This record gives sequence, C-alpha cells and structure tokens, in this order.
Amino acid sequence: MKNIQDEFQYFKEEMKKLKIDVEKIVKVGNGSMDFHEVYYRSPRYEEVKTVYVQRHNLDHMIEKFKEVYA
Repeated sequence: MKNIQDEFQYFKEEMKKLKIDVEKIVKVGNGSMDFHEVYYRSPRYEEVKTVYVQRHNLDHMIEKFKEVYA
C-alpha cells in the first residue's frame, strides 16, 4: 500500500506533465474528513490557485485536470 507522500508525489508528477506547478500541499481537517489544500500555478493563470482534495479522490482529480488541460 502506498503512503500519502507517495500518492501526492505521483499527483505532482502528473500535474507537471500538464505544465501545472504544484507549489505546496497543506493538510486541512482531521480524522475522517481529511482534506488537503493544493496550491498550484497553471499556464492559464498568473496567480496561484487552490483546490481541495481528499486522498482517496486524487486519481479522480488527476482525470479532471487532464480533461481541462490536455
């Protein structure tokens, strides 16, 4: 089983393929409502954007980014 650092490393690598720079990931919430706030910069925007993700939804979030940026 992968640990959370491995999962977010994979997420960062997939975002990099889409030319999206993940600047930082901050854990927000706790327990069963474990969310992470992802700060990223994409080619479409000059400012840093954020999105909230849950660990078990990372693959789904990658697919959504691919739909929009690919």
